Amino acid sequence: MGGRHIICFGNELHGDDGFGPRIYTELCQLAWASDAEVFNAGIAGLDALRFLEGCRQAILVDALTNFGKPGDVCLVRPEELANRPQRLSGHGLGLPYLLEAFKSLRGPVPEILIVGVEVTAVKPFSPGLSAKTEQAVPTTLQLIRSLLSE
Repeated sequence: MGGRHIICFGNELHGDDGFGPRIYTELCQLAWASDAEVFNAGIAGLDALRFLEGCRQAILVDALTNFGKPGDVCLVRPEELANRPQRLSGHGLGLPYLLEAFKSLRGPVPEILIVGVEVTAVKPFSPGLSAKTEQAVPTTLQLIRSLLSE
């Protein structure tokens, strides 16, 4: 099976929902092992399934709710995400729906990890992250780097 994919989700026009795209921008400025690829899935919905194909590990980056205090960086397994309601308005069906749809596809399933930050607010048509979410960016980058070095 192929390499490792880092797939960032979110909408930078909706406050803290822009966390994934913010991490994508930072990741693109860093050097990675040749088997790691970074993708901006934005708000692709089921179109993002293609990013999960052909890799041995997928690290999904997104805004999260119900995992801690605002600004907390979380490492979550897919089954943990499925069991917690996400309260982000305008966030669509989100990662649980995408991961459930992925199960129906044939082919090898990569190891999937979710890296996220507990967000303060998703504000439609308000670009920019809250202070606590912005402060979580360096910790998130360190976590992703450590996951890729394992």
